[in-house]
Amino acid sequence: MRVQRTFLAIIALFLIILTIAVADAQTTKWYKYEAGIEEAGSTGKPVIMDFYADWCSPCIAMEEGTYPDPRVVSEMKDFIAIKVDTQVRIDIESKYHIAYYPTIVFLNSKGDEITRHVGYLGPEDMVKTINETRGKLPKESPGFEATNVLFVLILTISLMILRGRTII
Repeated sequence: MRVQRTFLAIIALFLIILTIAVADAQTTKWYKYEAGIEEAGSTGKPVIMDFYADWCSPCIAMEEGTYPDPRVVSEMKDFIAIKVDTQVRIDIESKYHIAYYPTIVFLNSKGDEITRHVGYLGPEDMVKTINETRGKLPKESPGFEATNVLFVLILTISLMILRGRTII
């Protein structure tokens, strides 16, 4: 009976860890301009705005190689990501004085420009640029993420199992 409980507890822990691993294998959520600016204002997150054109080969290279890279996805999770198709949204292109593609503009949560980068960025350079920009943003207090709660839950269950207490 005790062996069955231990086995079930191990299976439950494995499923929880698997769920966390799958949740961490995310992609970047891209917003359209108005929705992204609104989201940044309501969440207090800064913005990464990618100005691109469908015919721009460096833009396509970033879309296929830079943005899906797990390191870039991880760094971008603290930002609201906005994609602006400059062939469709000429008004926004003009507002930010975009002359070359790709151009990445970093804004604070209030919509003020912090910095920008013109030209192609590979994954390593994108991570570096994001981190440099992060250093220019106002400092915020760290939040308490859901992964912290799951870690505490897993630790508690593990300790209960090790001490021989029943969970249910």
